Amino acid sequence: MDAPPLPLPESGGAVGGDLGRHDLAQLSYEKKVPEMATDTDDKVERPVENHAASISCITSDVLHEILLRLPISSLLRFLRTCHQWRDVIRDSCFVMGHANRAPEHLLLFLPRIDASESHMTVSPGRIKIFDEKWSVSTWAASSMDPDDHLFASCNGLLCFYRKYTLKIVNPMTGQSLYLSKPDRKLFRDLYYLYSFGFHPATGEYKLIYFHREPRHGRFSGQPFCFDSIQVYTLGEDSWREIRAPKESCLVNLGVVNVDGAMYWITEEEGTCCGVGVMRFDLRDETFELLRPPPLKTCEVTDRPCDAPDLSYHITEVDRKVCLVTVPFSCSSPLWRRYNAEVAGRMDVWMLQSSAEDRWFLRYNIDLPASAPRFVPQPCFIRGEKILLHDHDGSAFCQDLQGSGMQTEDCSEVTLLNFRPYRYYETQSYLYKETLVPLDVYAGAAIVRSSR
Repeated sequence: MDAPPLPLPESGGAVGGDLGRHDLAQLSYEKKVPEMATDTDDKVERPVENHAASISCITSDVLHEILLRLPISSLLRFLRTCHQWRDVIRDSCFVMGHANRAPEHLLLFLPRIDASESHMTVSPGRIKIFDEKWSVSTWAASSMDPDDHLFASCNGLLCFYRKYTLKIVNPMTGQSLYLSKPDRKLFRDLYYLYSFGFHPATGEYKLIYFHREPRHGRFSGQPFCFDSIQVYTLGEDSWREIRAPKESCLVNLGVVNVDGAMYWITEEEGTCCGVGVMRFDLRDETFELLRPPPLKTCEVTDRPCDAPDLSYHITEVDRKVCLVTVPFSCSSPLWRRYNAEVAGRMDVWMLQSSAEDRWFLRYNIDLPASAPRFVPQPCFIRGEKILLHDHDGSAFCQDLQGSGMQTEDCSEVTLLNFRPYRYYETQSYLYKETLVPLDVYAGAAIVRSSR
């Protein structure tokens, strides 16, 4: 049975620059019938009815190529035009093809705070979006509640942590999925224990939950260990437990989804500086440990690797997983979730081949110690620019040129000031507008629409 059309506001002709049915008919007619020269200066005007009638003769392949080039605002209106258009727009291949052409933005999430410095207030969470030109706008969060905490972004879907449930939202369609958390009682439930990913070959979306359980010999605040994870595939009825080959930890430093796999940092004896990168394949649901690159700090110092002077973060650049190293501050624990302070050199190592554990240095970024900067987690580089912020809540961007550069040579461009939100609690993700429908993934979830 076909999925019902997305609930949309009633609309007539073209509004706000969007194409209407007659406009698309005219566009398709002009593509099929070239202009012909005549012996007279008189131009024959073809009736509008002929143009509209010609649209029914367009094959699905041609219609697919035409609709692929239109904005989402037009496509949402076209869902009510006819069954042929609706079937093309809701086809999974069309949805992913349109998503691949969509521009990628950088999304900055500012979590809810319960007090400001001047007086007791409650400030709900906010989402700022930087477009391809780094212009900033505030997401009209009609589907975000005051207590929602963002923990993932994938293919235009935003995932929010809530006290009793999880919520997945497509802001463009207005649809939301409300999911139950795993049944197992947990030591402590935190937003960063959840992640969300997509496998392009299977077309499946999966939620990942990392168990946090108490372990003897670790005091409060130290990284936790787990030997299994819970997995929920959208459209199914329940969570499943998957055993890991060994204990892993440090997912609180961020998780990214790249090319159908989830990546996070883990403690690992025998590797450079005692860390590695864990890879979880979303199709096969298998684990793989990747060895880090040969970090120069360990090569040029006499100190043992179990006393590193670097902290580590995971990020995504150009759809590639990257390992980020930044100078380690003795006053802050290695496993902190706070954003990385950059007061010196930050190296960004890109994974070239997971089969061979081959990395290359994509960026090395130097900032003067006199003006400490921070990078939000987990994604902070897009389009050869880096997102930074300071203690006072001012966010900046700087150019990145070539395979490595000194950012102190580039001028900062101020983007916004996000006070009273705390500079060390911001998060950033890659985001693009898509038509991914959530009603087809309902399963045991509850589907709601804000439109």
